[in-house]
Amino acid sequence: AYALEQIGECGTEEMVMVGDRCFDIEGAKAFGIDSIGVLYGYGTRDELTEAGADRIAATVAELKDLLLSI
Repeated sequence: AYALEQIGECGTEEMVMVGDRCFDIEGAKAFGIDSIGVLYGYGTRDELTEAGADRIAATVAELKDLLLSI
């Protein structure tokens, strides 16, 4: 919420949250932001999937490809 307040009028349709835990995905969902869960952090695929991640990247290269395709 704080970060969104700081950037002002930018629409959330132009944003994506990248995170490695369910809390990151849940936060994105709470504000209508697309999310990408990454598996090279602390969370597991199951955790990110159950939290509702829109996409999942196993590597930084996969994350790059996903970000460039959005």
